[in-house]
Amino acid sequence: MDPPSGVRASRAMEVADEGAIRLPDRRGILMVLWGKQAFRKIVLEPGQSITIGRTDRADVVVDDDRMSGQHFSIWFSGKRAVVRDLETPSGTVINGEEASRAMIEHGGFVVAGGTTLQLFLEGFTRPVETPPTVDRLRRLEEVKEALGPVDGHLYAVMDAARNEKIQWLLQESIDRHQNLFEGQPGRVLDDVAPYLVRFTPGSELLDRLLVGGWGDAWGIFVRSAEPLKEVRRHLRRFLMVEDESSYEKLYFRYYDPRVLADFATVITPRQRQELLVGIERVVYEGSNGEPLSLSSDTIRAPNAETA
Repeated sequence: MDPPSGVRASRAMEVADEGAIRLPDRRGILMVLWGKQAFRKIVLEPGQSITIGRTDRADVVVDDDRMSGQHFSIWFSGKRAVVRDLETPSGTVINGEEASRAMIEHGGFVVAGGTTLQLFLEGFTRPVETPPTVDRLRRLEEVKEALGPVDGHLYAVMDAARNEKIQWLLQESIDRHQNLFEGQPGRVLDDVAPYLVRFTPGSELLDRLLVGGWGDAWGIFVRSAEPLKEVRRHLRRFLMVEDESSYEKLYFRYYDPRVLADFATVITPRQRQELLVGIERVVYEGSNGEPLSLSSDTIRAPNAETA
C-alpha cells in the first residue's frame, strides 16, 4: 500500500535536501546573569549573528558604562555559539578566560564590562525523565483550561527551592522571569528564591512546568492585565507579613500552593481585596491535584468560573 501523499511529499523533500546543511531549530537564550539588567534575555535564532555593546552602534544595547560601544559579537548555530571580542580596550572574558574569539555551549559564560551573560539552549532540560501518563495529560488539560489562554496575561510564581529543575526550565525559555527577592541579598538566594515568570504566547514553558511540577507544589499561577514590573511590585508586598498578636515580621510563602490552600480557608475579605489588587485570579493545585482558584468574589473550582 502506498503511503499517504503527505508522507510521500515529506520523504521527497528529505531526499532533495540530503545534501544541504540544516541548522537546528532550537533557539538560544543569552541571559544577563549579573549586571544592571539582570534576568534580561536576548533570544538568538539559529544562524543569527549580532553585536552587543553600550551604544546604538551595537545590534543589542546593554546598560553598562564599562562596556565598549560595540563590545562583542556572537554567532549562534543552534547548538553552540562563537563569541568574538571586537578589539575592545577592556577585552572579553569567555568561559573564564580573556580571549579574542572562543566557542561557548549550553551554560557557557561571557563577561563584558561589568555584565555577565550566560548561554542557554531553549528547552534543553527534560522536565521529567519518563513521559506523563494519559491520565496525567488529561489532568493537565483541565489545569490549562482553568489557567486560561497564554495571551500575555498569564503569570506564575515558581519556588526554586522545590526542585533544581525549576530554575533551569525558566532559564532555558524565552519567557521573562525575575527573582522576587530584591537586590544583592536576594541574588544570594537565587537557588531557593521565588521567581515571577510571564508566559510568552507560543512558548512551551507552561507545558514544561506543568508536566514537571503540577501536583508537586512547584508554584502558583496568576492572571493579570498588569505588566510584569507592576505584578512583581505587588507580589513582593506579601513576602513578609506581620503577626497580629506579636507584631513580629514573618516570611509568607504564599507561592507554595499548600500554604495558599490553607490561607484560602481563613482569608478575610480585606486580605482578599489586598492580595488581588490588579489580579483577576490565582490558580493553584488542591491536595488531589485538582485546580483551585482564588478570585475577588469567592474561592471555587475554576470550571465554575465565567471567562
